[in-house]
Amino acid sequence: MLLLHPRQAIYIAATVVLFLSKTTGEEHYFQNINYHAYSNKAADAVQYTAIAVCILFSLASLFGVVGSITQHRKMIALFKVVYWFVAILEFIVAVAAIVIFAVQRSVFIEACTTYSDEVTADDCTVGYRNFMIIFSILLMVVSFIQFYFATAISAYATRLRRTNMHEKLRNLEDFPEPPSKTEFF
Repeated sequence: MLLLHPRQAIYIAATVVLFLSKTTGEEHYFQNINYHAYSNKAADAVQYTAIAVCILFSLASLFGVVGSITQHRKMIALFKVVYWFVAILEFIVAVAAIVIFAVQRSVFIEACTTYSDEVTADDCTVGYRNFMIIFSILLMVVSFIQFYFATAISAYATRLRRTNMHEKLRNLEDFPEPPSKTEFF
């Protein structure tokens, strides 16, 4: 039976949700809004990059779990590099998503006023501002948590490298000590 680390399960679920959200028809909600070609390409790029990051995080988490269970230093060292790479990539994707949402502010407010009859443009503007504040803070907190875990993994990998952990101990009787320098004089 394959056991999943909670972080790995979260990223697998996020990958499935991202794939389903891409195929369930975002076009249905925004079909009457005049999009720029740039905004669709940029949004698609962010979404596909987020999917790739989730898949890479899932695989890295699996690799890290296997490496820590088998107590293999090289696997942990590789996991450290992959985790740092993905954490930095996730931070870049988060910043790109915030920038795209900020640039497309008028499109989101127009969509809000178009599809909500009871809501005024001022209500949509306030709602958008609140969404951007919460969204930005949430993405930055998640990114900094990922950096914290990457730092913890790096410290663990460094500690493994500096010690002889995860290596078989040798019988010292099989390896005679070399003569010391004082015997030559």
